[in-house]
Amino acid sequence: MAQNVIDILKQEHKMVLSQLSELSSKGTSNREQKYNSLKENLMPHMIGEEQAVYPKLMDSGMRDMALEAIEEHNAVKSLLSQLDSASTSEEDVWVAKIKVIHENVEHHISEEEEHIFPQMQQEMSSDELSSIGSKYEESKKSAMPMAAR
Repeated sequence: MAQNVIDILKQEHKMVLSQLSELSSKGTSNREQKYNSLKENLMPHMIGEEQAVYPKLMDSGMRDMALEAIEEHNAVKSLLSQLDSASTSEEDVWVAKIKVIHENVEHHISEEEEHIFPQMQQEMSSDELSSIGSKYEESKKSAMPMAAR
């Protein structure tokens, strides 16, 4: 049976926050490689949520939360795009941008884990949460090639 979508997302949240913490420090070795790894995890995660999770929220009375979460994703994508064109040689500017991304992602995760997930658990059956987990994993897989861009 598929894994509960909330368990999957919480696990991925921990990994992404850990990667962001490391990138938020000056003097990080292999910064570019670690940044690419972050994007390979974060982009499919966001796309998977947008395709599998948020549509379900729209249908279940959590429309406002879903719309806000989508806008938070858009802000992070915009910041990542800025970071893609920033030079890693200007470390202080680069680190400042990654710190803003880190803060945005932390806020987004806390809203999901403190508000959205409990409401999903209350309103959705475990079968439904597992079904969303399967759809999420499929959406993430199809998004993987896009993450490399």
